[in-house]
Amino acid sequence: MTPALGDPPPPEQARVRTVLGEIPAAELGTTLVHEHLLVDIRCNWRPDDDPAIAFHPVAPERLGRIRASPFACRDNLVVDEPHVLAEELERYRAAGGHTIVDATPPGLGRDARVLEWLAAESGVNIVAGCGFYVEATHPAGLHRWPVEDIAAEMIRDLTEGMDGTGIRAGVIGELGVTGYPMEPAERKVLQAAALAQQEVSCAIIAHSAAGPDSPLEVIEVLADAGADMSKVVQSHLDDRFRSDIDRYRRAVEAGAGLGLDTFGRELYYAMRKTWLPSDEDRIDVLVMLIESGMADRVFPAQDICFKHELAAYGGHGYGHFLNSIVPRLEARGVSEADLDTLLRKNPARLLAGHPSAHRSG
Repeated sequence: MTPALGDPPPPEQARVRTVLGEIPAAELGTTLVHEHLLVDIRCNWRPDDDPAIAFHPVAPERLGRIRASPFACRDNLVVDEPHVLAEELERYRAAGGHTIVDATPPGLGRDARVLEWLAAESGVNIVAGCGFYVEATHPAGLHRWPVEDIAAEMIRDLTEGMDGTGIRAGVIGELGVTGYPMEPAERKVLQAAALAQQEVSCAIIAHSAAGPDSPLEVIEVLADAGADMSKVVQSHLDDRFRSDIDRYRRAVEAGAGLGLDTFGRELYYAMRKTWLPSDEDRIDVLVMLIESGMADRVFPAQDICFKHELAAYGGHGYGHFLNSIVPRLEARGVSEADLDTLLRKNPARLLAGHPSAHRSG
């Protein structure tokens, strides 16, 4: 018998902090809990994968090579055009989407003012992230900070506002680790996130290193630090665990949510000498988890963080899961009730908090 997800607050108290202010959790609607809007992942730039595209912009004539070597093109690793993103979000809304969690912490291009504008312009609810990604993106000297000071940075973003704006984050994450075992500074960030979560009731979205062992290490560190595991999503398990049902069960038994969040990314990763799962592989796993009774632990998304993944640049865009994957799931016999659980009930329960957990301002 696996532990149940945390009981939600009473309906009149269940609120979610978006960049435009708190809204009732019941109004979130269809929600993807792991995406990126403004994002800069040049920390992962690998020009030697294909030097011919390293310094060229993303363009139709280079899309084939960029899809083959997404980390080689420097321009592909930066998404920073607000008006393009507004149009992408409008496409997502037209597909039936209502809310996106922008799991982009400082150090990866987050801009609170632009997120605020995007939410107002598109009509899509945006929940912003905070915390720290992999060690390569940490502020100088963070490895020397006490855990309590790292937690205080997260708490400030969640309760006072990001970057001095008064616009508050709504989740902690995406928290990253570089390898297995994780770096000591990354362990401190996870421990700090658990402390911050204890003061400010909110979700934690965690990124693991490649391979099947890192996610369970991340889950163990968070649990040992006192995190509310019913409000933790361990991301990228569609790649890390693939079809290993026993590892999914171990994560669920530890209380964590299962992020199957790279739908649409069917790529060869040269750095790892491996193909990512196909969408058909991901659908197989998702159906397996539903049939195994774990639907209430699964959080599908797309983790869009490359420029070539935007519809404006020839990619699948934020509406991919709703436009392309949902019909395929329905064809596989996934019920409307299960889709409602995946896309609406699970995110609302994960993101809901008590107003008293947020300081007034």
